[in-house]
Amino acid sequence: MSTTRKGLAVIGLAAAAILLQAGWAWAAVIPPVVWTDNFNSYTVGTAVNNQGGWNQSNNGTNYQIVANCVAGTNGVNYAPGVSKQLNWMGHPFAWSDLAIGNKIITRMDFQTDSNKQFDDDRTGWVTSGGLDNSSYHFATQLDNTDGGGGGRIVTYWRDVYGAGNRVQNSIVSYAGLTLASTWYRSQLEITKLGPTSARLDVNLWKLDAAGNTVDGPIASGSIADTSTYANPVPAGYFTATTLYPMYKNYSIPGNCDNAYFEITPEPATLALLAAGGVVALLRRRHR
Repeated sequence: MSTTRKGLAVIGLAAAAILLQAGWAWAAVIPPVVWTDNFNSYTVGTAVNNQGGWNQSNNGTNYQIVANCVAGTNGVNYAPGVSKQLNWMGHPFAWSDLAIGNKIITRMDFQTDSNKQFDDDRTGWVTSGGLDNSSYHFATQLDNTDGGGGGRIVTYWRDVYGAGNRVQNSIVSYAGLTLASTWYRSQLEITKLGPTSARLDVNLWKLDAAGNTVDGPIASGSIADTSTYANPVPAGYFTATTLYPMYKNYSIPGNCDNAYFEITPEPATLALLAAGGVVALLRRRHR
């Protein structure tokens, strides 16, 4: 560890101690992490299940490693029409471990079919890694029929945690903006607002032949607060003991690639914020 980082760590610990003594609430913070998988280390034709920390719901083998995906590299193909998901059980986390303002960024690259469509291409988390049951999904998805049809990024959760009706409301439309058999990057950014509330920001980018995003997103949208949203998220999606990154590629001929999951901010930022809290507290004490 560098001298600067050691100093920041000491400041952060001191800040936490002072704030706790002052009676301030101090949320546990898990270390910032970035988890990625481009599927290039797996053998073409093998099941994704039980490789790289992945678990297909009910230990199925429908998700297979295939060649010629983003930039000609390996990716994942799925037998259309069978409702399964990929749960990244090698990377469990808990919403309660995040501080207010921390962000989760989850994304996947998805391919349109020959009709320029997506269907149920989903990114988010699952609260029960082994179940083949989307009642436990908290996510957004690319969809051609739900949320008003025509091509939209829609919400995905249930009106009652673990049961009830699906909540698939449109966040933003990308109708008429996608091309046939083309790769796009779908991203969901989740900002913690409280123990059972979050801000959601979604983006969809077109990728070039090398797998890089082309200019700005072709579609962007937000939900300012899931607790005050017209169809709010039931608390169980946040309070479940363990969460796992989850992805779904479904229904139409189109592959997926490049799983990504990030939790921010970095330790230095947290330490500086804590140091700022100490300065403010000391100033208040000396008034």
